[in-house]
Amino acid sequence: MSMTTWAIRRVRLVAALTLFLSLLGFGRPAFAAADPVPQYFALSVDDTTLTPGQAATLSVTFTNRQATPVTFLYVSLYASEWGSPPSTAVHREFTGCSGASWCDVAPMSVRFNLVSPSVPIAPGDSRTVTLPFRFTADSDCTAGALVGFHVYYFYYEYAQGTYQGGELPATPAVSSLVCPPAP
Repeated sequence: MSMTTWAIRRVRLVAALTLFLSLLGFGRPAFAAADPVPQYFALSVDDTTLTPGQAATLSVTFTNRQATPVTFLYVSLYASEWGSPPSTAVHREFTGCSGASWCDVAPMSVRFNLVSPSVPIAPGDSRTVTLPFRFTADSDCTAGALVGFHVYYFYYEYAQGTYQGGELPATPAVSSLVCPPAP
């Protein structure tokens, strides 16, 4: 028996075993996509359509994906206009912050710390910050502005070291500016 015949038989045997185990549910398909990495942050808004001056709340939830507690977490979050070119007649702003141990609120961004001096975030646990925002009363509602919220940068420390990165959630939090209904 030649070496190529032996190699072909071996490949056939491995393929047959893989097919058999996959059909029984013990294996993964040969070309299956890798499981997506879970997000660190989940963002949501309580009102996706706002009129000028109306307030809504953005919730930002961090989930610890490490095997040890997160002892420090710093986050930079931005609100950016999506779609057509940004309008100079549309103004959006964050108006507060709660649930964080420290916040720095600017009109289009928020920076906050979720841990220090609070209790560390245990493995698998989550912590949420709520951020009120609005389109200012003088915003042009005919511009059809959309604002998207995303975590631009984050840094955290845990027992094995540090991690830093940025993250665009799979389903971003978005709110749009509309004109009030006619009376």
